[in-house]
Amino acid sequence: MEKFTIIREKSTENGVFGTFYIDGKAVCLTLEDPDRNNAKGISCIPPGAYPVRPHSGTKYKNVWILGKTAPREAILIHAGNTHKDTQGCILVGSAKGVIGGVPGIVNSRATLDKLRGLLPPEFTLHIVGAP
Repeated sequence: MEKFTIIREKSTENGVFGTFYIDGKAVCLTLEDPDRNNAKGISCIPPGAYPVRPHSGTKYKNVWILGKTAPREAILIHAGNTHKDTQGCILVGSAKGVIGGVPGIVNSRATLDKLRGLLPPEFTLHIVGAP
């Protein structure tokens, strides 16, 4: 059984960067909102294990949604470049960069497409490390 893990770095005002691993192999970078005590829409979620399944909504199609995030809801894995794009979700990219003067991640859409070919329909995501 494959293991899916995000190992986070320290939380800063520009967000929480991390690395997404499949069975110990780094596959992409992640970016979440800074740690703001799990506040809805402006904070990363706490470290833990979360069931993940496919999701297609009005705005984000063919992405993933994390379960067992109560009292939070609609925590997605989707494309975006800076913490301003997250609203509490997990963004994916291939490298760190500076977008509009703000630290972020780049090649997000291409990275999301790559993950679509790597991730199974449902899995458990382990989030560890900071904050």
